[in-house]
Amino acid sequence: MSLFKKAMLLLCLMVLLRPDTLRSQGQTKMPFTVADDIRLTYFGDPFLDKADPIIRSGDGRYFVVHTERGRLDVNRPESSLSVYKVDEVQAFLSHPERPVAPPPFWTFSRATYKDGPVITKLRWLRDSSGFGFLATSEAGHDQLFLANLRTKTVSPLTPEREEVTSFDIRDRDHFVYTVLSPVMKEKITAESSAVSVVGTDRRIFSLLSPAMALKWHDLSELWAVIGKKRIRVEDESTHKPLAIHWRGQMALALSPDGLSVLTALTVPTVPRNWETLYPPPFPSDAHHINPGPQDPDNFDGWFDVSRYAVINLQTGAIQSLPLGPLGYEADWIGLPYTDWSRDGTRVALTDTFLDRGVSDPDDLHLRPCAVVLDLKTKEAQCVEPVSGSKINGDHEEGFRLVTGIEFDPHDRDRIILKYTYPGDVAGSGAYMRSADGSWIAEKGPHASRLTDLPIRLSIHQSVNDPPKLVATINTPQRSRVIWDPNSWLESVELGDVTVYHWKDANGRALLGGLYKPPHFSSGKRYPLVIQTHGFSPDTFVPSGIYPTGFAARELAAAGFVVLQVRDCPIRRTREEGPCQVAAYEAAVKQLVADGVADPDRIGIVGFSRTCYYTLEALTTNTVHFEAASITDGVDMGYMQYLMETKAQTADAESVIGAPPFGAGLNNWIERSPEFHMDKVTTPLLVVGVGEGGVLSEWEPYATLLQQNKPVDLILLKAGTHPLTNPAQRMASQGSTVDWMRFWLMGEEDADPAKNDQYKRWRRLRDLQNEHSFETLRPKGQ
Repeated sequence: MSLFKKAMLLLCLMVLLRPDTLRSQGQTKMPFTVADDIRLTYFGDPFLDKADPIIRSGDGRYFVVHTERGRLDVNRPESSLSVYKVDEVQAFLSHPERPVAPPPFWTFSRATYKDGPVITKLRWLRDSSGFGFLATSEAGHDQLFLANLRTKTVSPLTPEREEVTSFDIRDRDHFVYTVLSPVMKEKITAESSAVSVVGTDRRIFSLLSPAMALKWHDLSELWAVIGKKRIRVEDESTHKPLAIHWRGQMALALSPDGLSVLTALTVPTVPRNWETLYPPPFPSDAHHINPGPQDPDNFDGWFDVSRYAVINLQTGAIQSLPLGPLGYEADWIGLPYTDWSRDGTRVALTDTFLDRGVSDPDDLHLRPCAVVLDLKTKEAQCVEPVSGSKINGDHEEGFRLVTGIEFDPHDRDRIILKYTYPGDVAGSGAYMRSADGSWIAEKGPHASRLTDLPIRLSIHQSVNDPPKLVATINTPQRSRVIWDPNSWLESVELGDVTVYHWKDANGRALLGGLYKPPHFSSGKRYPLVIQTHGFSPDTFVPSGIYPTGFAARELAAAGFVVLQVRDCPIRRTREEGPCQVAAYEAAVKQLVADGVADPDRIGIVGFSRTCYYTLEALTTNTVHFEAASITDGVDMGYMQYLMETKAQTADAESVIGAPPFGAGLNNWIERSPEFHMDKVTTPLLVVGVGEGGVLSEWEPYATLLQQNKPVDLILLKAGTHPLTNPAQRMASQGSTVDWMRFWLMGEEDADPAKNDQYKRWRRLRDLQNEHSFETLRPKGQ
């Protein structure tokens, strides 16, 4: 048996033995580990946001509760759906003497694939007799299934060989779905045996691997089931399959009669005046609508200009709605969500401009809006314009991101908007249509339309309290816990997390989460790890924010204090990196001044976009870090820039200030961290993910390697962004804990499977000791 398998077996035995066995033996609580983090059950999908935690049936008789956890025993994530009957939960609330909550009416789980979430995109049938959902097969294809409440059975609605990218459903005989275009697989198969292939206008990763080529393409075909007949919907004018890209997949909504679908389509030719009629938030914004021809059948539609349309499923006739383009392509903060009124006469849509091509565009909002459109009169009204940001990156007062829109099922003159507020706080609001036809926001608190139901289900949690399913009844007012899926945590020592406030040198107010070791002692100085990329004070996420590279509670259990930092809101300007670094510098200074942090033992961890922030911090030397780690991210480097297509390089050009050619190269030499790796005095752990991971992370690794500086490169050969596979999470989060313990505490894990790791790191430590970095440290450190 390999060392890896032995280690995995040992971990599984540890998980199985603790904590109930330990509790029964009266032993002390155990420290929180990466295995505990993986085992934790979450409601919904907190990392990829592909699944809602609670979905109520249309008739109000049932709730489906979605949970996610990792299973080390099979090395797979597991998705579970639990169906509760409202009347049973209501009876439990009405009789407080009943000690035990009612179990779910029906529960089933899926752990069929190495990556998660396995179950996504649940939709109730119109008669509430069941629901459709996507589940990933053993082969890795998302397949559409129907869960039948009457028979408690699950049956497939689409072939296993197809990759379903989106769907909507009314009943088992009326549904619509999109399938990843088979043309891509045919082309990839042909390329694998071809003497040469055309690489023009393609990402380098799609040329290196067929699997990666499929991963980055989004072209899908539209299919429908009407009655007993399954049809591939073809464009009435061209007789070609209808091409649906990712925004159209998000917006997919089947009409009440099951004969039409609302979606968003690539505009074949973008009018020249759209560039000025539909401007970005700021004149200096590098992202804007580009006029000219577009190919709707392009494999990649990520950056296409799109417009809402209704498609007749029987004829393939396309009716473009009398609206402008979606706001996303003009760099507004929003995504497409849609719904039909029950009578099919109105549609509600988000993130779309009104048609400013009319005679007097000055009368219309300059921003995209959440819109209600009357399909008979063609009258479109802006219900709520999108929130924006200030030019310095701060959110406007009252900022909220629209994350859903729906008609009240009983009132076509009332719509519900779902929001996410800064700090990942969820909320909702309602609008009513007034007598003059305008839409007016309802006054007073409005949680959701669920306030009209006899009971409400919600998830109660905080940064220190694991999530529980709670039911609430209005009359009499009473709440009770229905399900605590993580009761085993009572035997684990979690430590404490407090919300930490500070200000940077510019006076900007900042917020983060300070994870403290168990039995934290005031006045004692601890090694400090800065974790980047955000913080939510209202959710229990032990890793800190994402399960890739981050391991906040695990580090705290090992004796660290960890500050999970909420990102500075500035994006896509030259100040993005410096703003983040100013936050880290001010946080370190304050924690040192507070007597919490040891100034000689400070580390930092970056993931995704905050890899750039971490490298910015290491190359500016505002704070001396004794250890650093970056995983699967953006570094604003020259090599990453060259590996992207022209459409995808605008982001880096906005941050650096110019393309890296001619005079613009001076901007890159001045502002890109990769041109300043000579200033790095910190041992750096570089982790790539997937087949393209080694190329993406090669530049920061190679620049330090060539300078004979301590750097270690690890490649996870596969994985999602962020990671969902248990073994990959164990490797990623475990490496962070080991790396920080080694460099900040001088400690090594006794696990013999890690002997080679520590031999490698000891050589790096010797290399570090050969350098004289003291003169490069900031004064006062």
